[in-house]
Amino acid sequence: MNFCSDNAYGAAPEMLEALRRRMTARRLPTAKTPSRSAFRPKCREIFDREVAAFPVITGTAANALALATTVPPHGAVICQRGSHIVSDECGAPEFFTHGAKLVTVEGRDGSSCRSDRRRAIAIHQGCVHHPQPAAVSVAQASELGLCYRRERYMRLRRSRSAMR
Repeated sequence: MNFCSDNAYGAAPEMLEALRRRMTARRLPTAKTPSRSAFRPKCREIFDREVAAFPVITGTAANALALATTVPPHGAVICQRGSHIVSDECGAPEFFTHGAKLVTVEGRDGSSCRSDRRRAIAIHQGCVHHPQPAAVSVAQASELGLCYRRERYMRLRRSRSAMR
């Protein structure tokens, strides 16, 4: 497995087959095509509620747009120094959030610990001279391949909820 880029490898066979089927059909590109009209109901079914979902072509677009919907331009995203959004997105998160700051914390094996995140939040929260924390970025697998155990992931979710 190689994680160098989400857009440097070929498409999965299932995707190629779906594209081949679509490419043989003759139809105008409208919002009423079968695949587009089925998208929202499928998302609603998966998440068991109405959601706003935007299909994008790369992980960079997904990460940057997700942050843009949750972080204001004057906000901060707390993330590990070696995290993907810091080291591999070429400034896309800052661009799409219109200038939100990525506040990095140290960590081990590409993973941040709760005390480092809390310290960064405490330093920034309420200080008029710092961007206010609006999001914490935590990936299931770090850039170095470390995966969080379920217990640790659940603690991260609880600490995220406490930040709100």
